[in-house]
Amino acid sequence: MKLASLAVGLGLSAAAVLVVPGSGATASMTAGVIVDKARPVANKYLQQKLNWRRCGDEELRTYCAKIAAPRDWANQYAGNDIQLAVSKVTPAHGKPSRVVFGNPGGPGGAGLGMAPYLASQAPLAKDHLAVGFDPRGTGDSTNVTCQGTPGYTMDARDRDSWNLELISQASKLAQPYCDGQSRGLLPYLTTGQTVQDIDLIRQLLGFDKIDFVGYSGGTWMGAYYQTYFPQHVGRFVLDSNTDFTKPWLDTFAAQPAAFQRRFEQDFATWAAKYDDKLHLGMTSRQVVRNYEKLRAALKKQPVVEEFLEASVRITYDQNTLDDMISGDMYTKLDFYSLALDLAFLRGLSETQTKSGPQAAQRTVDALSPARQQELVRRAHRSTVGMPSLGDDYESATFTAITCNDTEWPQGREYADQLAGRIGPRNPLIGWSMNENPCFYWDRPRLNLPEPTGAGLPTTLMVQSQNDPATNYTLAADAHHRYAGSRLLTITGEGDHGVYGGVNKCADRIINAFLTTGRTPATDVSCRGEGIPAPSTPEPVGTEGGEAAGAPTGSPLRRVAGFTTAISGYLH
Repeated sequence: MKLASLAVGLGLSAAAVLVVPGSGATASMTAGVIVDKARPVANKYLQQKLNWRRCGDEELRTYCAKIAAPRDWANQYAGNDIQLAVSKVTPAHGKPSRVVFGNPGGPGGAGLGMAPYLASQAPLAKDHLAVGFDPRGTGDSTNVTCQGTPGYTMDARDRDSWNLELISQASKLAQPYCDGQSRGLLPYLTTGQTVQDIDLIRQLLGFDKIDFVGYSGGTWMGAYYQTYFPQHVGRFVLDSNTDFTKPWLDTFAAQPAAFQRRFEQDFATWAAKYDDKLHLGMTSRQVVRNYEKLRAALKKQPVVEEFLEASVRITYDQNTLDDMISGDMYTKLDFYSLALDLAFLRGLSETQTKSGPQAAQRTVDALSPARQQELVRRAHRSTVGMPSLGDDYESATFTAITCNDTEWPQGREYADQLAGRIGPRNPLIGWSMNENPCFYWDRPRLNLPEPTGAGLPTTLMVQSQNDPATNYTLAADAHHRYAGSRLLTITGEGDHGVYGGVNKCADRIINAFLTTGRTPATDVSCRGEGIPAPSTPEPVGTEGGEAAGAPTGSPLRRVAGFTTAISGYLH
């Protein structure tokens, strides 16, 4: 997930939608809207035959197919069909007795890799058909683009009127750019449309109920599937939770405090503990102060360097630094690489200040090719859980869904005051709260039904205490309002995306739930396993997955690696 896709990729809450006194903000929803609902599927979609073909290396045992679905589920006979890319992995022995769907979040993250990822979990692989899919708008499904939309290259901390106006104008231009290139699909990129796509896939696969594992923005998707299709709900795991009981704004407004906590309490404390190796500061407060000093230096004089024999140019400025840090908060496995990059960048900036740009370039040229490649890879990497597929499908879908689904207060005044309220306490990403097209978005005249959990089987919610992208308060608040849910808390931990290798205790509880239906009698917690001591960073290329076998790294990074490995075979 984003703002920061839920990230800044997987990257957003106020306890309620924040109302800025005197803002004059008005809701983007006009009068006369209707509440969406599930609709019966036309026979032409139920009678289609699926052509499954192998996608990816044989060791992944993954097959993919395209499914036709209506562009608008409220008008199934309009003739504007879209295509949904679906993946599956069957048990190695025997027929599956259950089916488990997965979604990596975003919202808008391509999810074909969820099938081989879920199948790599040994307890699930025994009798579950594992299913992944690219949601409408992204990946190998019919997709959208916002390419060419002006970016936010200004410094969000600058509160001059001219700078705030630039941010506002860039935000206003997003919808025209997206809509003009997306062949009329943009208004139909909503969670309500997507969950009806999921239920079509369920029916074509021949299962009465589905189990579900959703990460980050996928928790929102899972809760809404339960709301639209309660009769088809099996065992649902919602991992790293949005507050799906409230508007998107609540989830995004909670992100800055969570990122700041993760940076200060987890990363800075860890870096200070190993100052003899990392040299970033002897206390967590000193680590944070040194970040602020480096940020000011890069804003005053950005560092522009050429890597890999001048084939790649990277500009390091204050925004690059903020993106680097926030992007590495999702998984503790990135902490050491971040520490190395911060020390390198500080030295590079100091060299440029003292001896000039040419001396700084000589510092880069003296690095080994492997280290240069690593710096280039990290400078261009995607948010955890959002694989790099060479286009902006995922970020475009993210924007459309978050802006279309729920109401947003409209206008620059509200957006600027919100950023001004959150930024001083949470400067890492808080000042950028006004960098969001949703404050200017003309959304469909449609409300989603409210998720309450009433009448559902037990939902297992999983959350790390210091998760940066989905604040722990979101899970706690949604849990209290979602009937029958259980909350599994990972204490002393902050990784975004838990199930599948972050915590052995949590994996045991989640696997027991998914394979037997056994749920904790009450809310339960597992102790975090701690941040590894500084060591050799992950080898170059682990983020993209391996051609054969399971990608390595954090759960969402592994999902992204699988998605990269099996995408493109349906073209």
